[in-house]
Amino acid sequence: MDDGRGAGVIYEFAGFRLAAGQRRLISRADGRPIELTPKAFDALLYLVRHPGELLDKSTLLQAIWPNVVVEENSLNQVISVLRRTLDSGDERRLIVTVPGRGYQFVATVTQAAGARTPGPAPDMPVPAPAPTGTSSNRASIAVLPFASFSSDPEKDYFGDGIAEELIHLLARVPGLKVPARTSSFAYKGRNVDVRQIARDLGVSMLLEGSVRSAGERIRVTAQLVEADTGFHVWSQTYDRQFADVFQLQDELAGAIVEALRINLGGERMAPLRQEPPTKDVEAYRLYLQSRAIWLGGAGTRADWGKAAVALLERSLEHDRSFARAYAMLGAIRNYQFSLGVQGPEILFEAQRSVEHALALDPDLADAHALLGALRGTRAQWVAAESSFLRAIALDPAEAATRSSYALFVLGPVGKMQQAFEQSSEGFRLAPATAGTTINLAGFCSLTGRDADAERYAGIAVDLGFGVQQVPLPIMRSQAARAAGRYAEAADHMLHAIPAAIREQGGDVVRLVFAALGDPRQTPKAVTALRALNRSSDSALMEAWPMIMLSLNWYAMLGALDDAFQIADRMLAVFERTGILNAVNLPPLWLPELGAFRLDPRFGELTRRLGLIDYWKQQGPPDQGALQDGQLVFG
Repeated sequence: MDDGRGAGVIYEFAGFRLAAGQRRLISRADGRPIELTPKAFDALLYLVRHPGELLDKSTLLQAIWPNVVVEENSLNQVISVLRRTLDSGDERRLIVTVPGRGYQFVATVTQAAGARTPGPAPDMPVPAPAPTGTSSNRASIAVLPFASFSSDPEKDYFGDGIAEELIHLLARVPGLKVPARTSSFAYKGRNVDVRQIARDLGVSMLLEGSVRSAGERIRVTAQLVEADTGFHVWSQTYDRQFADVFQLQDELAGAIVEALRINLGGERMAPLRQEPPTKDVEAYRLYLQSRAIWLGGAGTRADWGKAAVALLERSLEHDRSFARAYAMLGAIRNYQFSLGVQGPEILFEAQRSVEHALALDPDLADAHALLGALRGTRAQWVAAESSFLRAIALDPAEAATRSSYALFVLGPVGKMQQAFEQSSEGFRLAPATAGTTINLAGFCSLTGRDADAERYAGIAVDLGFGVQQVPLPIMRSQAARAAGRYAEAADHMLHAIPAAIREQGGDVVRLVFAALGDPRQTPKAVTALRALNRSSDSALMEAWPMIMLSLNWYAMLGALDDAFQIADRMLAVFERTGILNAVNLPPLWLPELGAFRLDPRFGELTRRLGLIDYWKQQGPPDQGALQDGQLVFG
């Protein structure tokens, strides 16, 4: 591999000295030469010449085996040899695996005194990642997204499809902990050390791999990585026709289970058996393509939905019994509504799709969770809770289900402590997912845990959640107001309201928060808020978040008649359309709205929302009790 560049250079890193010209690796402690195979030395020399760089596997293969076609398994073996040679447990780890992407040499590399410079190389130290502890759950594995090396970029969906199906299969193995897709796929495309991923997810092994496709042939390479050391303890490559993809997935899952048994010890596990999600391979291919569009969210809002739905409809033309396709069709239709692309009628179509999916396969956990959310938007609280609990029983590792249960049932019915606990569990299961993190931040804010809300909001921003994206400004406004910083609270809130309302009513918002700090300004603030509600775009004022914010502001200012008028408008929309925006309801349980809840009209509000029927069956909200069928507060 050595091209003569810097042949006389001596590199030093950690406890080693590498003499490029002599092709020798030497221990700096005692001068002892360390034996390496020729290809292992070539790999080490290339890594040392590129410290801190993320090197993908194809680059390393070309550098170490130029003009020769070899399997990725050869590279994995070479990296394992180098790690056994260079690493010393958790205290020093020099070669980091970046899942689905490649490797990174993280030691600080210098040149020995008098050595010639071999060419451009970073001269800034690259810190090694902090060591992490051993996983507490030994029989556990996280399946990371498989990298796609297909010649056709449109076939990138193969990798995610293979990994997702392996999660389905391995999760059925008794005694084996397998984080859900939401948890492990959160690391896709991110430069995170495998040990950190393992610590986040509480697993002892990680599975990574790659998929190459050419025509109808696919090549899948899978590697089992020991989380504490980063060593590859098992690797295998499979060449198949795409028509044999389901057989391949079963075979691969079985091999992984056996490799786990060998490396972790324990009894031989029963062979995996599962009916494929569909018997039609083309239906499956179209489903994966649609799922890639859905999860990728590419293109405009309208294009995104149309393309994904069109592919699913083609998939169902091939197989009308494909339950997962119906479930995903329901999920996409639900999301189209949340994006504002479709009106409320699309939710009824979504519910029909998901109910059809469950008629075909009653054990689809994500379909039960979606049905729970759809029932929550129709104020069918008992049925919604039943759906979410069924989803959790079927797939207790899915973080998104916990977050949705908190948002669509527990928060609206006033069980705020349980909502906080479910959100906390969602974050524990998927700590690298912005959605579950911001959900926890929201319920921290709603339950008065303002410092925790700010901490989790910061984590969500680090994970990609927009700094000014709602509800983050609302949470920060809440924390500032609770601390008595009313001007700051108003500044945060201005980022939460629509631009058209902000332009017209920015001074009104500032006046409202000034009145919260100085009651003498309350009459002026209430008058200004009423004028804003009359003169502004009614569609914007009656949509989330303005309808919820207006109600809260009136209630906190003591203008309860106005607050209940807002509530009546919200209920009128629900009673006309059958659709309720459930995210408007959790703020009704803020501690600051105590006077609103003690008003006799609140009881009628809860009756019209169907909450009394829920409380009779499932128990009253926090700090509340039922007496003669009426909600009372002690």
